[in-house]
Amino acid sequence: MKHNSLVLGCLVSIIFHVLQTGKGDQTMEESQPKKHISTDQILMFSGYFLLAMAVLLGICLWLWRNGRKNQPAESRDVNKKVAAVEDSDDFTDNPMSASTDFIKTSKNMPETSSEFSSEMAAPPSHALVVLTSPEVNGLKFEDLLNSPAELIGRGKGGSSYKVMCENPRMILAVKRIKDWEISSRDFKTRMQRLDQAKHRSVLSAMAFYSSSQEKLLVFEYQNNGSLLRRLQGTRTGEAFEWISRLNTAATIAESMAFMHGELKNDAGTGIIPHGNLKSSNILLTQTMEPRISEYGLKPAAEAATADFTQDVYALGVILLELLTGKLVADEMDVASWVVSVLREEWTVEVFDRALIREGANEERMVNLLQVAVSCVNRSPPARPAINQVAVMINGIREEEERSMDVSRVSVISSR
Repeated sequence: MKHNSLVLGCLVSIIFHVLQTGKGDQTMEESQPKKHISTDQILMFSGYFLLAMAVLLGICLWLWRNGRKNQPAESRDVNKKVAAVEDSDDFTDNPMSASTDFIKTSKNMPETSSEFSSEMAAPPSHALVVLTSPEVNGLKFEDLLNSPAELIGRGKGGSSYKVMCENPRMILAVKRIKDWEISSRDFKTRMQRLDQAKHRSVLSAMAFYSSSQEKLLVFEYQNNGSLLRRLQGTRTGEAFEWISRLNTAATIAESMAFMHGELKNDAGTGIIPHGNLKSSNILLTQTMEPRISEYGLKPAAEAATADFTQDVYALGVILLELLTGKLVADEMDVASWVVSVLREEWTVEVFDRALIREGANEERMVNLLQVAVSCVNRSPPARPAINQVAVMINGIREEEERSMDVSRVSVISSR
């Protein structure tokens, strides 16, 4: 503003000087005997006037343009249809590329009416590779670009969006992966390999898109949030009973054991671990059944040293979260905390108070705790294989189910 005022003052001074010059000429002539105003004088005064008006108009135009340039971005975008999403450095961070991008409306429009837009020319018809999923047959790249979308997650691996697709009419989840230095051919091979290793409790991609700038993956949208969110809800009194937690643990272990068995050796891809297993990546279906998401989608730079033992450790942490109610999302090293408590032989102290109040069987909780602690052993070779973990958890679940059956029989007999 100071700069604008200074420039305006200078320009006004110039106009004043021009007018004064004209006035000075007029004064000199008035000191002489009065004569009729000549044609030359009329033209001179008209020239001064037009020059002053032109300079004044130039000042107004310059100030208007400079004011728009310094206007806040959100104000400038009010009349635009959309404005680009600014990504932070956490679930998600990623500068969206100029070729393909989810963008949301300006602040005067609801975020839920975001769109997935593109500045690139019409993509080829084969740009979106649809895998063996009859639900999305006929889905085209343009359908995603033109569908309303909502940003639902952002992290180091990329951003996730809820997309309301019209053709076919369904709700999809789309993940954009950043900084994955993998060729389109290798990425396609990897996605097809993952698609072959299907398990009902592992959320597999329905379609994908790959270019040198970005990777997009299309999934079925799960509308009940994540396991992490459900565990957080227990702090405000939401129910998450022991048997439901035990079933969740068994399902995750069984699913991971299946995937490890299918992806342990392949000439084209090598082993493919999950690489990023955590409670926020365990999504819940409409019936609250767990679905493992983002299997094998860890960017290559971060997954170079990943192996199956890291998945076992990650599963152990999830088991500890289920048992204790303590969450890694709270920036807590749950494994270290549990081990330190167990060293003091305060075993019961580690369990979630909600489970204690429910009257969950302490013996079976301790058995599951022992499985979890073996998974988070600091020495990777000392950790059990994932299929062994699945067998142990299933054994605990079977004991729980037998106990429940006996209880039902006892209740019926007492009637």
